[in-house]
Amino acid sequence: MNFVWYTFFVLILVLFLQLPIHCKAFIPADSTSHHLTRNPTSTLSLRVPRRSTCTGTSNHSSSPSSSSTSPALFGWLDNFLPAPIDNTNDDSQRRKDFPEQYPATYEINDITIESDIREAVIVRPLLKQTMLESRPLKKVFDAELHGWDPRSFHKRVDGKGAAVVIATYQDTNSGGTTFTRERVVGGYNPKGWSSNGGARPSVAAFLFYEKHHDNSINTSPSSSCSSTSTKSTPTFQKLQKCGGGGLACANDDPNLGISFGPDALVIQLQQQRPYFASSKLGPYFEKGPERLSSLFEKSGGGIQLESLKVLTGVYDDNEEIPYSGAVMDMTSG
Repeated sequence: MNFVWYTFFVLILVLFLQLPIHCKAFIPADSTSHHLTRNPTSTLSLRVPRRSTCTGTSNHSSSPSSSSTSPALFGWLDNFLPAPIDNTNDDSQRRKDFPEQYPATYEINDITIESDIREAVIVRPLLKQTMLESRPLKKVFDAELHGWDPRSFHKRVDGKGAAVVIATYQDTNSGGTTFTRERVVGGYNPKGWSSNGGARPSVAAFLFYEKHHDNSINTSPSSSCSSTSTKSTPTFQKLQKCGGGGLACANDDPNLGISFGPDALVIQLQQQRPYFASSKLGPYFEKGPERLSSLFEKSGGGIQLESLKVLTGVYDDNEEIPYSGAVMDMTSG
């Protein structure tokens, strides 16, 4: 009985060793693009040229003969190794469906909404890959009209979902001169507010500020929300959340105002100093290409705001507003 099994094993082994030889007839004409090599650890490895994620074509040069024949793994491995999976389209669709799961992008949003009010026109280019990218916006809070206090703020913004904060202040040290100029600063809170206490984390949150310019032309579309700009045309720099999504909105307390991170942009709306805003960049939001230590670096890290407004999306009566209630926070302890 043992002899029979031994004979059977030897026959299988012989057939196995002969398979690569017989499969040579099935090697495609453009098989030069595939290499069966031996790596330094003396094990066989198969290299297959990757496809470009930008063009969908192979990285190796194409020819009339190779364009009509799809390259394939040759030999007995064909039946065991599946074709490479291209997840490019799936990832792009997921970013559109769930933008709050990805860090903010520096790309410019080129969507325009005819009904946008003045503040919405300012922030619309910043909203690429957000839940508000193509949604009409409305102004739900204006401190000048509704009051510079936290209760008025939460009464107007709670339960409204993703929101954009936009504020202005007088920059008295612009470019080393003594004249004052109104500048814009703000942030995007994907989870909004609900006065449920605690933090509201999100890796998609970001801050933005109006950049300082001299007479030269700024060309940096990868990091600035304008491809070309001059001194008279403001451009805005986005600052991503860093260190994960924790404490993106640090305090959702009905007795406190706005806190992007514990210190990145804090507008507490307290009675003693209702207009005061402070900023420290680095721990929770990036410093950006200018390596700023504060959004108000040229004003000493803290300023008095001239205006404060909050924009949210416009939803139908029967439409669910994402993150309009409590959210799970497992990051702030």
